Amino acid sequence: MRRATPIDHSARPDSQGRGGQDESICYNNNSVGSPRHVSHRVNRSRDPLSSSLIDELQLDAANAAVPVSSLLRKALMVAAKLEVRELPGWINKELSGYRHDDTLPSYRILFGQVKGKIFGRWLPVQFPDNDVEGKITERRLEGSVADIEALLGRDGKLTLGFPAEAQQFLQELTGQPQAQFATFIERARLAAILDEIRNQVLLWAIALDRAGVKGEGLSFSSVEKERAHSIVVQQTGGHMTIGVVGSVSDHANVAAGIHPHAGSIDAGELQQFLAELRAHIPSLTLSNADSHGLQAAMAELDVTDPDKPVEAGKVSQALGRVLGFVGKAGQTVVTAGLKAYTEHWMKQHGLSP
Repeated sequence: MRRATPIDHSARPDSQGRGGQDESICYNNNSVGSPRHVSHRVNRSRDPLSSSLIDELQLDAANAAVPVSSLLRKALMVAAKLEVRELPGWINKELSGYRHDDTLPSYRILFGQVKGKIFGRWLPVQFPDNDVEGKITERRLEGSVADIEALLGRDGKLTLGFPAEAQQFLQELTGQPQAQFATFIERARLAAILDEIRNQVLLWAIALDRAGVKGEGLSFSSVEKERAHSIVVQQTGGHMTIGVVGSVSDHANVAAGIHPHAGSIDAGELQQFLAELRAHIPSLTLSNADSHGLQAAMAELDVTDPDKPVEAGKVSQALGRVLGFVGKAGQTVVTAGLKAYTEHWMKQHGLSP
């Protein structure tokens, strides 16, 4: 359905200057302007001894007084400084709004009650069947987070207008050619959109914190950037999933690229890496044959002497087969994480994925 266009359906004030029972506000999906300035008073007091940007991001995400639009701008700055690629696309869409051909996250698809304004009164529309009702009452909120915040800052009932084609369809359906129609949306449903976005930023900030990414002032170390890249952010159907693969906070020596034997891999590092992989293998969905193949490929890298380096070529070939089997497990946050983690480990050790 095309984006909604604004219609004027506010009730006239009664004789005593108060808004009538049917007072409403129409939401325009293309552009939502605020009728007045909405003030947000935020307590930004911080522990003077703390300079962690990630701590600040977590505090802001947990503080309902911080506007989500401000929270997203801070998250975008953190993502840019950490040089992560997955998150900025989602943040920019939430800040600027989604295009009509974008995949819209499920939390931005709402259902409301359709009413028609006849002789100054809003009356519910009776639909001939559930299919028609479902298509008409489903509304896609493509506007920016700031638009939604401005809408929630208004008084009165919250409604979404219909484009011309939908208006004409409803007029013909109800036999009321002069009526105007709108979808009435519960305020809590709109607030839930902002809550979901806030929760996603909080989950990412917590994942960064657990991975040992803190930041000092407005900068991050090279090791912290490496750890941030171990956090897998996957978007499926417009919905974002965040996961962490590998205990990267314990792998500073790997990130530094310390390899005592050219053309070989330290057996201890290899076994630690395999242990990380095996911890996630049960989460993969594989056929029996592929599961056995994956276990066999990893078993080739098991060593009996932890002090004896393992030939790099052998490791590269075996991990290549591991990647092949992981790829057969479908597109999930676990498979994406295992693939990214394995390829990253191989590159750190001079191996070609």
